Amino acid sequence: MNIIHIDNAGNRNDASMESLQLKQEILATSAATFSAPTKPELFALLHKAIEMGVTPVLFDSKIESIAARVKALGIESFEHPSEQVPLSASTYALFFTSGTTGVPTGALKNRDNIEGELDALQAIFEPEAFERVIVTVPFIHIYGFLSGLMLPRRLGCEVLLKEEYYPQELIALHEQKKSLVVTSPVYIKALLRLKRDHDLSNVVFLSSTGLLVEDEVARFEQQYNTRLIQLFGSTETGGVAIKRGVNPYWEPLKDVLITKNHESRMVVDSPYLSTHLLEEKITLMKRPYTTTDIIELEGKKFKLLGRVNEIIKVSGKRISIVALESLIERELGVGDVLISIKQDAGKLKDESLEIKIAGRKMPDEEAVKTVFKKEFPEINISFSLMSVKMIEKNNMGKKIRR
Repeated sequence: MNIIHIDNAGNRNDASMESLQLKQEILATSAATFSAPTKPELFALLHKAIEMGVTPVLFDSKIESIAARVKALGIESFEHPSEQVPLSASTYALFFTSGTTGVPTGALKNRDNIEGELDALQAIFEPEAFERVIVTVPFIHIYGFLSGLMLPRRLGCEVLLKEEYYPQELIALHEQKKSLVVTSPVYIKALLRLKRDHDLSNVVFLSSTGLLVEDEVARFEQQYNTRLIQLFGSTETGGVAIKRGVNPYWEPLKDVLITKNHESRMVVDSPYLSTHLLEEKITLMKRPYTTTDIIELEGKKFKLLGRVNEIIKVSGKRISIVALESLIERELGVGDVLISIKQDAGKLKDESLEIKIAGRKMPDEEAVKTVFKKEFPEINISFSLMSVKMIEKNNMGKKIRR
């Protein structure tokens, strides 16, 4: 398997998976944390660990609360030997949630979880006959691990990695090869801002979910003459469904059953669900699993309205604050927008919004009201504005909501 690496000086280095693995020595015998100086070395190192039966424990090293829990379990770096067996022998990998809405939770996956989901993804993308997979996301989250680390080997593709990607670089990196770009909504939005048309008909973009609205997807596919597929899931559930282009409905992955409870929250029954969760201690995960996502069902497919804490109800209508953020960013040309819901149990009226806007350009309330009225003419949305220096994000570009 060939791995291409382009450093930040623009130098290209090609190496085989085998040659990179020969340079790595793994001393851990059970579960271990992993780090490497470059992405290709980490790519090869993680594959070698899996082949050796060493369980990768993956997390953002900047999150101290995770590091403390991992250390308490007795899990060492791959460079240090460990005689402890802190995790079940059936554990394939341990991932942590991003922590954008609270304390990160660990999710233990067994081999059937991972291999089964890879089977489902392979069935979707193998018919495309890709020659190259370009990976812009980190491997420490389950999306990057499955789609950026494990899937390319299943597809038999070469992999292109860069330490830092700039939007304009993604346009040329495919080098006219049939390519799959494993990326995130942040990069899709960044490419949209280039305001230039390019023919990327030989490229398919796979994105995680969280920030894109249908209008942005439509403009992206038209601007670049390409296709965008979104993969919906979570650390706990694994992959749940895909959405192709502007189709409003999500299609569950193979063997995934979606229902909803009395609050319209999604209930997932799937072979990709985590076996156990790690919070204060390791506990068995309930099956089926009720998520915080609000959905509308249409047969086996569903529409995703947003998370419980990302939905505002005004005049009986559910509105996604993520969609409102994108609306303000697009219509008023401002920087990042973060909306939180303010609730006052003592007031007999709808919820109101606190809108934080980062960047030099700060619109006034009338401008925001005009945008809301244009999109929702029959609804009066109550809000307040606040100018901030920046909106905090994690390493996947997701806004952190407290």
